[in-house]
Amino acid sequence: MGLARRLPLALLAASLLTVSVPARTAAQTATTPPGAWVLHGSLGAGGMSGGYGDFLEKPVTFDLNLSKGRGNWRFGGGLMFGSPKMKPPYEDQKEWSRLEIHAFARRVFNPQGGVRPYLQARLGVERIHPRSEVFYSIPQEEIEAGHNPTKSTGGIGFTFEPGLEFGLTKGLALDVSGWWSAYKTGDYDLAPIGKEPVSSGQDFGLRAGFSWRPLPVGVPELPAPVTDPATGRLSPLPPADAHRDAWGVPRSWGWATGEMLGIDFVASAFMEYISGESSYPVGPRSFWYNIEQGFKFDDNEFKTNQLIHPFNGATYFNSARANGIGFWGSSAMALAGAFLWECCGETQPMSWNDMVSTGLGGIARGEVSYRIASLILDNTKSGKRRTWREIAAVPVNPVRQFNRFLSGDASRVQGNPEDPYDWRPPHLALQLNAGARVIGQGDSISENTNYYGFLEFDVLFGSPFENERRKPFDRFDTGVQFNLGEKTRIGRLQIRGDLWTKPLGGDGSGKARHALAITQDFDYVDNEAYEYGGQSFGLSFYSRFGTGRTRLTTRVVGYAVASAAVNADYSYLADVPNPRQLRNYDYGPGVGAGAEMLLNRSGRPLATFSYRYTLIDVRNGSIYNPDATEGSDARHQVHRASLRVVVPVTNRIGIGADAILFYRDSRYDSPELEDKTQRNPELRLSVAWNWGH
Repeated sequence: MGLARRLPLALLAASLLTVSVPARTAAQTATTPPGAWVLHGSLGAGGMSGGYGDFLEKPVTFDLNLSKGRGNWRFGGGLMFGSPKMKPPYEDQKEWSRLEIHAFARRVFNPQGGVRPYLQARLGVERIHPRSEVFYSIPQEEIEAGHNPTKSTGGIGFTFEPGLEFGLTKGLALDVSGWWSAYKTGDYDLAPIGKEPVSSGQDFGLRAGFSWRPLPVGVPELPAPVTDPATGRLSPLPPADAHRDAWGVPRSWGWATGEMLGIDFVASAFMEYISGESSYPVGPRSFWYNIEQGFKFDDNEFKTNQLIHPFNGATYFNSARANGIGFWGSSAMALAGAFLWECCGETQPMSWNDMVSTGLGGIARGEVSYRIASLILDNTKSGKRRTWREIAAVPVNPVRQFNRFLSGDASRVQGNPEDPYDWRPPHLALQLNAGARVIGQGDSISENTNYYGFLEFDVLFGSPFENERRKPFDRFDTGVQFNLGEKTRIGRLQIRGDLWTKPLGGDGSGKARHALAITQDFDYVDNEAYEYGGQSFGLSFYSRFGTGRTRLTTRVVGYAVASAAVNADYSYLADVPNPRQLRNYDYGPGVGAGAEMLLNRSGRPLATFSYRYTLIDVRNGSIYNPDATEGSDARHQVHRASLRVVVPVTNRIGIGADAILFYRDSRYDSPELEDKTQRNPELRLSVAWNWGH
């Protein structure tokens, strides 16, 4: 489920968690013991007493903590999400939320033993917040974005916790404890249930969970960099192995999991504290309720679902990728993070469309951001040149850069990856376009015409024909368009990445003439005239023609769409009590096909043609009833075609002209809805800068 405010919070959550990531040193050897840092999570249940205990009972808690220490003492902090329920006669009301942000000290006895008793004390900042409808201060139909229908109160709390750790492995332990908490808050008005205001309470119970030391065990020492006297270059980093990735980062599922959890739950806590959004007093009971209800489709705006959610998925992906884990493991982390947010990060029903856009979209966006950040970075630089490179990579991949800054990799002078596909591939092309665009809404570009400026950046990474290595996304192309004067700043983001490639045939030089590939595609287009977004997988066939300075490259693709979104015609008919639920686009899976051609001379693009056809079978339309379970069934045939011609002026600079057409043919099942077509022609003129090798 989406909230536009999560865009900056994903960065903030990652920074808060990774601020404790320890620096790696050359002292790490094959006998390195488990690190001093500990991740801890637990579930608990118990009872209540005192003021809040007069009308609340059976608290269920979830704790997530980070601490440091190998000996008798550990110090740290974390979050606690509590869910007490109301006593009869209000047992059918929704639960209350008790959120705590705390710091703690733990005294461990027998720290090197298999069974480790401990005593822990923690001090926390409390927030008490009901979800019970009886405490609504405004009608549900008047709830606006950023508003919560119930009031909250804050205070402080103290918890005493004795427990036992049972060692399972060198880094993992079962943790069982009891707890007693007392907390003092501001007065909470209980007039809706006929009671005096309340400002204090106690709870107690038992918890069980795991303590995990995530720092890699047995990581070999990196060799000191050596300067080649002939070239003056530092020796490259050793190739990736079971311990480290190609950038020398130790592989750690522990830190990857910790960062993913931190992104979700720290973001959830901040949304509750800062925005007061109505979907954020979460706790274990809301977790379980969401899982029981299963997946639905949500009502978030197009940009939130199709652009911001994939960004959030990319942070989950890079919580693993930036901790030394490869593409497939990081993909699993993106899906896990998406599911965790849907079930446990907010109280709205889990959203199927968010799982697709956050999970699958996050994989594509995450890997591309990792590769482009690698293009920017250079470990051999120092001083201001190094600093500016590291800073420039932050907006591209914030999670990775937080890790680099806080581990010391951002300033450590050493070699770059040995394999060029992990840094800068042999085949790389960049194009930057800046200019003006005119778009119409009708049969002619002169109908309802609008004029805007734009800035566009395209990257072609690797070659389907000549790549010596063929791991996922060793070949991809991506483009992003920034709008000036439009309703949204990002008007287009497109990714085409090869997951698997097989070269076929050969030309006179023995190089492949054709290639077959399984591809992952990501599409996002958003402007005043139309909206389209989707995640798909396809089978692509590449060909190239010509052996001299002039080359023609083609790609033909057939693809299946996991989920696509396109603007609809009848959203204004939706019967919803709240304008926030007025979604103006349709959702559904689909199939499609496309063709592309690129004509270049001496590595410089002269002409590019692209055509994509998608048939969307709408499963959740923009018109739906108040409980958001039904929509208008339809089939949308979406055609997108573009032609770009670049006239060279110098070796790098050219004048570009684009002709673009969007055409949608929509057939509605309901006899009350008239079938519709939509046609949007667009022309663009720009200055183009090209670079490639």
